[in-house]
Amino acid sequence: MGYLGAFLAGFLGASVPFFPSYVLIPLMATQLNPFILGVAAGIGAGVGQYLHYYVGFGGRYLLSAETRARFEKWGVRFEKYGAWLIMAMAATPLTPDDVVWIPLGLMRYPKLRALLAGILGKTVLSLVYAYAGYYGWQFIGQLLERWGIG
Repeated sequence: MGYLGAFLAGFLGASVPFFPSYVLIPLMATQLNPFILGVAAGIGAGVGQYLHYYVGFGGRYLLSAETRARFEKWGVRFEKYGAWLIMAMAATPLTPDDVVWIPLGLMRYPKLRALLAGILGKTVLSLVYAYAGYYGWQFIGQLLERWGIG
């Protein structure tokens, strides 16, 4: 699969529900450089979650003018800390990112800032997965050998 496979695993993991990129990335790290793997998967995941932004951006036209105005007021509030929120949510494995991305599209948050923050957060998370696989599988192999199983 290589590094292109890592990009695709990240992309699909962030954009398709229940796609197990959190399993594929550690497994791929047993055969590939974990740093390059984590960066490739992080870029893919950042781009994949960015698709949710456009769900909100397009969906805003289904809302009333009053509701759109409320979301735009929130956009002003997000100017200062929005990128940090995006990075924090993207770097945690337990939160569904669309909870943040769809409202970002509704409030017309700056696209490039959102994309870069998402890629940075997903890269941090993917690096954790990659290094966990790289060192974790070695540790598991050592335990199995010690127990006489491996």
